[in-house]
Amino acid sequence: MKLRVETTSQAGVEQNFAAKTEQQVREQACRESGALSYQVAIEHTAGGGARVDVRRVMPAKVPDLVRRFVGEDITVEQVEQWGPPGPTGTRTATVRVLVEGQPASMAGEMVLAPDGEGCTELVTGEVTVAIPLLGRKIEPEIVKVIEAALRIDDRVAQDFLGRRS
Repeated sequence: MKLRVETTSQAGVEQNFAAKTEQQVREQACRESGALSYQVAIEHTAGGGARVDVRRVMPAKVPDLVRRFVGEDITVEQVEQWGPPGPTGTRTATVRVLVEGQPASMAGEMVLAPDGEGCTELVTGEVTVAIPLLGRKIEPEIVKVIEAALRIDDRVAQDFLGRRS
């Protein structure tokens, strides 16, 4: 199932990238998402990129049909591999989200693109739940969980930057 989340910011691409690769921002987003526990690891790479690993144990706030498969909590690992800025000032990351111990995942891309004085963030991906017959029924619930986490990440980053649009 397709996932698409778009947000805007009054802050520029590099300010947003800095917020997304700031330890305290990512930890605050974990707390605000209701994580029971979390681990955040950020590594800045040569050439101006970064790798962000966020692992959250979340309460399973999903319909009973899904909870039967995942249990009372869900461990979600999100890995972002950010490249250096492109020639137009755009930043791009590959994004992978895995639900530990479950056949659910997302593979996608996150793009920070200049938009006037600010920027637009677009996250696109494909969510897959590899359970015969039931996977298609569960995918929309996984999309909702990922979408909610992305929106919290963005809100916390914008609060950190002191900018909302």
